[in-house]
Amino acid sequence: MGLSEKELLFQQLIADSKGSIYRVCLSYLHDKDDVQDLYQEILIALWQAMDRFQGKSSWNTYIYRIAINVAIKFKMNQKKINADPLTEYHLEAIEEKQDNKEAELQQLNACIHRLEDADRILISLVLEDLSYKEIAEILCTDTNNIGVRISRIKKKLSKLMEEHYGSI
Repeated sequence: MGLSEKELLFQQLIADSKGSIYRVCLSYLHDKDDVQDLYQEILIALWQAMDRFQGKSSWNTYIYRIAINVAIKFKMNQKKINADPLTEYHLEAIEEKQDNKEAELQQLNACIHRLEDADRILISLVLEDLSYKEIAEILCTDTNNIGVRISRIKKKLSKLMEEHYGSI
């Protein structure tokens, strides 16, 4: 028995978006098992939402919206809430890294996790190299607003990097 048209489209969408979906998961969670659980939840939500796709945006934008909404709900429903995501484990991992670039990326990631949810998801979309227009579509807001918010988030990140690591 062959795959249906929906199943083929679903497989293609996952193949094209797997990395982006994982990065959304990683922007919300640290624990490997939680990331896997969230990834599965997003795939289930995508499958269920495929029939509601109206073509008003790209599939990529639609998938980001689903991923972000599921991630927010998942985090809210998560039993153990980590009040300070910058744990000792992460600090030790950063200090142990020999490679300067890797350490800086980990430091930046740790600071990103200290941002509020809305800021964290916005900067993760920027790191996905999406245009302001695409980000505005995903977040259902104005393109100009995106530019202002990104500028503010970058300042917050610079301040966090300075406070926690002494330099940027």
